[in-house]
Amino acid sequence: MSTNSLLLHPSSIQCRVIESLRERIQSGRYAAGEWLPSERELTEDFQVHRKIIRTAIVQMVSEGLLTREPNCRPIVKAPPLQGAVSGTISSSQLAASRLVALSMWHGGGESGSPQQRIFWGLNQALGQGGYHGVFLDLGDSIGTRKENAEREALHLQYALDQGFGGIIFNAYAYQDNHELIQKVARQMPTVLIDRVLVGVEADFAGLQNRQAMYDATKYLIDQGHRRIAYVTKSESINPVQDRLQGYLSAMYDAFDRTAGEMVISTPFSDSYSWIVFDAIFRLSPEERPTAVLCVNDLDAVRVAEQLEKLGFSVPEDVSLIGFDNIVRSLPSGVGLTTMAQPFEEIGAAAARLFFRRLKDHSAPQSHMEIPATLVVRESTRSIKNEAN
Repeated sequence: MSTNSLLLHPSSIQCRVIESLRERIQSGRYAAGEWLPSERELTEDFQVHRKIIRTAIVQMVSEGLLTREPNCRPIVKAPPLQGAVSGTISSSQLAASRLVALSMWHGGGESGSPQQRIFWGLNQALGQGGYHGVFLDLGDSIGTRKENAEREALHLQYALDQGFGGIIFNAYAYQDNHELIQKVARQMPTVLIDRVLVGVEADFAGLQNRQAMYDATKYLIDQGHRRIAYVTKSESINPVQDRLQGYLSAMYDAFDRTAGEMVISTPFSDSYSWIVFDAIFRLSPEERPTAVLCVNDLDAVRVAEQLEKLGFSVPEDVSLIGFDNIVRSLPSGVGLTTMAQPFEEIGAAAARLFFRRLKDHSAPQSHMEIPATLVVRESTRSIKNEAN
């Protein structure tokens, strides 16, 4: 059967793959300007023969959703948008002023990463108003402070120079570029996500970090835990500090000053020792923690590995809670209890702030914080009926 006949008379499987691929491009899951996943990755993802993937790619190229050069992977093109009033706007007709930049690193390119999910939520909400998100990629990983500052400055200036309608970004270089950010904010709607920048007047969309960690701590307290350690990072950014305050507030509200907090900073990398952490867990059974809260899921994985080295099991010896819901299970196979961030909702909230600022450039600065949800898995257990 020829390629043309496949396109004219596709099987039900072929139709499903084509429709799914089209939806992923139009929704922004595969961001404009980025490589399409490899044929091998798509074959494994859809669980179909590679010929079906190749035929679907040919179809996407014919629809103008992909562009490709010989011997190169296809590149995603900006899909057509639904205008708020005037109907369909094609990507070729779309002026830069109808584009909104999302500047952040892409999270290692994993399917369904927080960065991609924020972009999906943002792009869907923008599309309803006739705008479209463009992902300005900061790279494969977070760099040094200097590298982050240079990359972000390039993106900010690019958005200005190209006449973008607005910019939304996570400020990894939170100590730098304040003057440039303020300049951009005066000329176009600018929304910060995840991190508030002190002294920068810009709208903000993020998570209710303090309340989320308060709720996680309260859950452990309700499960009978009294000696609860908190593992954090030595960073001054508001998500880290707000989560710490949530833990402290829950402990003080439950025990007043009768149960002292245990706050531990993780080593900068695995090459550093866990001196304080190890010392706390080498205390007597009556003194060491029965539960640990972590500032994020990735550190929860590191904590679980360190506990195993010390001879402790999760959750038999120590209950463990992470944050973000980007890690479903620990290396041991135990499901990780965590606070789930609604990343798509954060992206949509950023879009709402963009439209608000677009409508009234002189409107007061606004912050939108979205609640998190506790996802209970196997890494926590109740000790109400045990001596604590």
